[in-house]
Amino acid sequence: MSQLAQENAGLLFLVVAPAILAALLVFLLSYWLRRRRTRHLLMERVTELEALSATGRALVAAELDLDALLALIAEQAGQIIDNRTFQIGLFEDHYYEIRYWTIDGRAQPAPQSFDLHSTQAATAPEGGGLVAWVRNSQQPLLVRDFEREMDRLPARPAYESVHPPRSALFVPLITSGRTLGLIMAQSASPNHFSEQDLRRLNILANQAAAAIANAQLFDQAQTRAAHLELVTEIVRQVNAVDDLDEVLEQVVSLTCHTFGFHPVSVFGVNLKTREVVIQASSLAELNPARDGAANGDKPVCLPIGCGIVGTAAAERRTVVANNTLEDGRFLAHFDGAPAGLSLDTQAEIAIPLTVNNELLGVLDVQSGEIGAFGASEQSILETLAAAVANAIYKAQQLVREQEQAWVTTAQLQVAEAIGRHDEPDGLLAAVARLAPLLAGVDLCGFLLWSEESQVYYGAALADAAGNEVDSFTDVELSIGDWGPLDAVHVGRLPLTTAQAPAWLGSAHAACCLRLYPLVSGPGQTLGVMLVDLGLDNDCREPAPDAPLRSTEQRREELMRDIARQIAQALESAYLRTAQQEEAWVNTALLQVAEAVNSLTDLNEILDTIVRLVPLLVGVDSVFILVWDNERQLFQAGPSYGVSTMGRGLVETLEIDREEFLAMSPQMSQDFSLARLPSASHYALRVPTWLETVLNTSIAYNFPLVARGRLVGAKIVGLRRERLGRTPFSSRRANILNGIAQQAATAVVNNQLYKESAERARMQQELDVARTIQTSFLPDTSPNMPGCSVAAYWRAAREVGGDFYDFLPLGDDKWGIAIADVADKGVPAALFMALSRTILRAVAFSHDDPAHVLMRANEIIGREARSDLFVTVFYGVWDPATERFTYANAGHNPPLLMQPNGTFHALLGHGMALGVLPETQMKSQSIHLRPGETVILYTDGVTEALNEDFDEFGLERLQVAARAYARQPAAAIVQHITDSISDHTGQRPQFDDMTLIVVKRQTMKPGNQR
Repeated sequence: MSQLAQENAGLLFLVVAPAILAALLVFLLSYWLRRRRTRHLLMERVTELEALSATGRALVAAELDLDALLALIAEQAGQIIDNRTFQIGLFEDHYYEIRYWTIDGRAQPAPQSFDLHSTQAATAPEGGGLVAWVRNSQQPLLVRDFEREMDRLPARPAYESVHPPRSALFVPLITSGRTLGLIMAQSASPNHFSEQDLRRLNILANQAAAAIANAQLFDQAQTRAAHLELVTEIVRQVNAVDDLDEVLEQVVSLTCHTFGFHPVSVFGVNLKTREVVIQASSLAELNPARDGAANGDKPVCLPIGCGIVGTAAAERRTVVANNTLEDGRFLAHFDGAPAGLSLDTQAEIAIPLTVNNELLGVLDVQSGEIGAFGASEQSILETLAAAVANAIYKAQQLVREQEQAWVTTAQLQVAEAIGRHDEPDGLLAAVARLAPLLAGVDLCGFLLWSEESQVYYGAALADAAGNEVDSFTDVELSIGDWGPLDAVHVGRLPLTTAQAPAWLGSAHAACCLRLYPLVSGPGQTLGVMLVDLGLDNDCREPAPDAPLRSTEQRREELMRDIARQIAQALESAYLRTAQQEEAWVNTALLQVAEAVNSLTDLNEILDTIVRLVPLLVGVDSVFILVWDNERQLFQAGPSYGVSTMGRGLVETLEIDREEFLAMSPQMSQDFSLARLPSASHYALRVPTWLETVLNTSIAYNFPLVARGRLVGAKIVGLRRERLGRTPFSSRRANILNGIAQQAATAVVNNQLYKESAERARMQQELDVARTIQTSFLPDTSPNMPGCSVAAYWRAAREVGGDFYDFLPLGDDKWGIAIADVADKGVPAALFMALSRTILRAVAFSHDDPAHVLMRANEIIGREARSDLFVTVFYGVWDPATERFTYANAGHNPPLLMQPNGTFHALLGHGMALGVLPETQMKSQSIHLRPGETVILYTDGVTEALNEDFDEFGLERLQVAARAYARQPAAAIVQHITDSISDHTGQRPQFDDMTLIVVKRQTMKPGNQR
């Protein structure tokens, strides 16, 4: 058995050993193969890293411009992936610009820009959606097969190609957290790119991004330096020019040729019309110097706020539109531009030209390329715009200074000419000769306005040679004779007209006249200055908002200044004359005042006045009418210069209102109105009897007005009509008006004296009445058993309708009454006296308060002869029973205050006394305990108003009483009245005020029963 076992073991070894050896060989072979493959992969990785490292070193070492660098990146990418269809693009704002592009190894036109915000971005060859996604997410993307993965892509591409790519790589170029652009590789075959390709390209992109950023900075620095050098050159050339138009032409021309943008335009600003107006352009059709514009056509203009240029002017900031098709502000056509003008504008930038916060215009630059104006271009053009604005401002200031110097010199010459003359005629003649020489007009003249005669008369007229037209002083023009003169007289604004008046003569039949109003400081029309502008073929009134050429503007400024200086000189001359006349008038009026002030009797004063009027003014006759307001008629006062028969008529003369208005109908609106009359004097329609009195058919009425009220009239007669002139010069009219005022004052003073005497008499009577009424009231508070009593009374006027009373009824009983008559003043006081007397008489014969009030009502209804009535609260205190019995005839319910400060109203139902002949009411009774207080008051207490019309009210009354609930009655009354005074402040008392406080006290043993 052992031998057999050994044989079996040897046989088993022979079988197992080869298998183990074979397995060992397989393991060794597999291990060798894995090592070999790992080594191969490692070598490939090392080779890849060496290639990428070499690529990185090449990119870092490259000192190329941006386009050459991108070509080198594409070349290096070909070392690691298939780059036959390859693209490198950069981002600028929301634009994607392809800078390097090949398809199947063939170069494509570059650069090409696409607006990622535009609806057309999807037409980009790579699909705008994926490009935008890579930019925003900053993640690389491998698309193995577009057809299979379309629904799983983060964004959906769209292509306009018959054979779109099947696979692609998208790798962002990122530096410092910012996406500069992306690298894209595409293929028409699916699964053409792998994760390894994506990883390699991503490594290359990371190295390329830094090189691209450096190249961009270098390129921007070089470009900016070059542009700044060009801007400096433009500014140098522009600053060498002083003429404003030439400055603008240089700006648009040099900007266009230097930067390659077209068209370039400069717009000015018209603040009156709120428009921007083109002043220069590199496009001949837009240039205002073209033939049409020179002939007066409207220049190209835009409302401020409209279009890109108008928006820049309105907001005073740079406005950029890098894709005009997508910008609603872009205008393809300007108002005033030639019809049919078409511009291939794809981008536009408008930069406001401002100096010292003053908007001078707008620099508008356009381009045929989308996205042409990046941050660098904008910065350079804004720098240029700032320099251009300074150059324009300098040129404008130079022109203004030159023109202002000319205007100032001319103004000084006019001022010197005016200063050499004191009289209006001399200064007007001098300026009429000087104005044509200074302003270049063909004719200058002056028409002066006469306020008295209501006409314009010729003062001076001279032609360009300085020759005066003597016949011009004979010209007199009324309103309506010459339409243009009427328009200036009414509107007080300059006017241009080709309507030459006949009085200018045939030599000036065809002229262009401009009229300037001469208006004083207070707004009074003094005259008109007229000049012939010499514009025979184009005599039109300029539109209010139309911009004037510089020369026209300065001439207009000079002529307006001459008109202003003439108006001031005329005003000063008239003022000197007026001062002289006023001194004479004041002297005359002073003489009248001295004579009047020495008298007190009205008839003597008026008699003195009528005697002085003819001496001072030279009228023929005069008499005074005094208005009697009570009788509503005029009574004749003193007269002078009337006939003997007329004097008899005047002494008995009385004229009613209708007869007076028939003579002076102009006063119908002034009669009995509290205002000044509409005129200082009126012509009278003289009846036969008045003609007999005055010995003339010509008379004038000078109203006597004082305090805005007509108090009489002064009638003045003239024996001869002054044809062609006003009856009274301003000086004579002033004297007559001044004397009329003194007469009116005398009449009013006499009336006031009478009224004052009457008021004094009435006041004296009221004082007596107040004394009598006060005597009706108790002198002091009574000594009631078991109660302390205090009262307060104050009338709103001298006398009033409130009263109160304390009646000793016997057996220690006391009657307490408080009443309020429904009125104020004297009527209420009289009714109060009647009511008090009746109430006292009845109270002593009746015990029940209700019976007392009902009986008093019967007597008052029978005896009183008025519509007045009185509310009364009447109560009886019986110390024996300690009860308070009361009845209420329509009065405010008294308040019962408990010692703890709570209140109850003592209600009662009854009608006021004097309303109905008979009335019914019942008495009420309460037990008045020690510490309880009864507060009786009239409505003048609770209805006392403050300055905000807020009543004192029942609640405040309770608060005031509660605060002194434990004090004696007198202290409670004092505190309540003080509270009312604090509430009303300075507001006058409106209603009579009465207050009674009855406070229950513990009776002394001797008084108890």
